[in-house]
Amino acid sequence: MKCKFIEISGAGLTVAVLLALPPAAAANGLKIENLKNTGADMLSAEDVETAVPLPERTVAPEALEEMKQRFRELSPGAPEIERKSNLKQRGVPERIDNPGTADPYWSTGRLIFRKADGKLYACTAQFTEDFKVVLTAAHCVYDTDDAHDWNRDFLFQRAYANGTSVQDVGWKCMSLFTSYHTPSENFAYDYAFILTDVDDGRPPLALRTGEPEKDAITAVGYPYNYDEGRYLYKVDGRWSSISGGIVTMKGNPMRSGNSGGAWFASFKVDGGVDDNFVISLNSHHLEGVDDEENGPLFTADTERLMEHVRQAKCDN
Repeated sequence: MKCKFIEISGAGLTVAVLLALPPAAAANGLKIENLKNTGADMLSAEDVETAVPLPERTVAPEALEEMKQRFRELSPGAPEIERKSNLKQRGVPERIDNPGTADPYWSTGRLIFRKADGKLYACTAQFTEDFKVVLTAAHCVYDTDDAHDWNRDFLFQRAYANGTSVQDVGWKCMSLFTSYHTPSENFAYDYAFILTDVDDGRPPLALRTGEPEKDAITAVGYPYNYDEGRYLYKVDGRWSSISGGIVTMKGNPMRSGNSGGAWFASFKVDGGVDDNFVISLNSHHLEGVDDEENGPLFTADTERLMEHVRQAKCDN
C-alpha cells in the first residue's frame, strides 16, 4: 500500500456539535465533532504547575479486539500486517533537555487541560499543518471515563522543559471523530486536532498515512515514569503490526503523560524534508505489557479531519 504524503508543521466550553459530512467524503460514516473556545479559559502560572501527567490508558485484549472490529466495519480494506521484529531489548528513553533548539522537538510540548474532577492534567502534543494546528490524542481532549464530554481549560506549552516553555499557546477550536467515544471508546480513532490562536513559526513537519515504509520508529513524549513528566523524552523502537486500525510499537516503555506524543519514521534531529514523518502517536497499551505502546493508524480520514481544522471549520 502506498503512503499518502502531506506537509505539516511542527476557553471555555461550548456544546459539542456533530457535523454530517457530504456522502462522497464520508463513505465510511465517520462524523466530526467540534469544540469551540468561548474565551473563558483562565489558567494562572500557579495553576499550570499543579498539572499532573494523565494516567496511561490500558486496555484488555478482548476489549481491544472489539475496537478493531468496529474500525474494520467502518474502514474495510485498511492494511492488516504482522511483521517479525528483531528488537529483543527494551527501549531506553533519552531526555531532551532543550527541546526548543532542534527539529523536530521544538514543535512538541505539554498540553494542559482540566477534567471534570476539577484537576489539571498534562499530555503531549505537537504543532502540525500550516503552523497553527496541534495534534494530540483524543483521550487528552475528551473524557470517556467520568464526564463523557470534552475536557476544558486547554493550554499548549511548546518546547516545555522543567517548568518553562518557549511559547504558551491558546486555542480557537478542536475536532475529533465521534467514533472515538461512541458507542464506546475506540483507540483506532484516538487522535484530535486543535486550531491554535498563534503561529508556531517553525519549519513544517510531515505526516504520512497508511503503512509506515520503514520498521524503525521513534516516539516522543512527557512520561511520568521518567522525570515525572518534567522533560521531553524520545525512545527508539520498531513497529510490529497493524491490526484493525491499531499500530503496535515494540520498545516503547514510556507511560502516563506521553499520550499524544508523535511517532516518527526516518527520525533525524535537524533532518531535512525526507526525515521526521509523523506516522502515529502514543495512545495506549495492553494490560500487563510494559515495553510496547499502541497508536492509531493514520488514514485518509485522519488527513480529512486535519484539513477540517486547518480550514477553521471547527470554528463555524
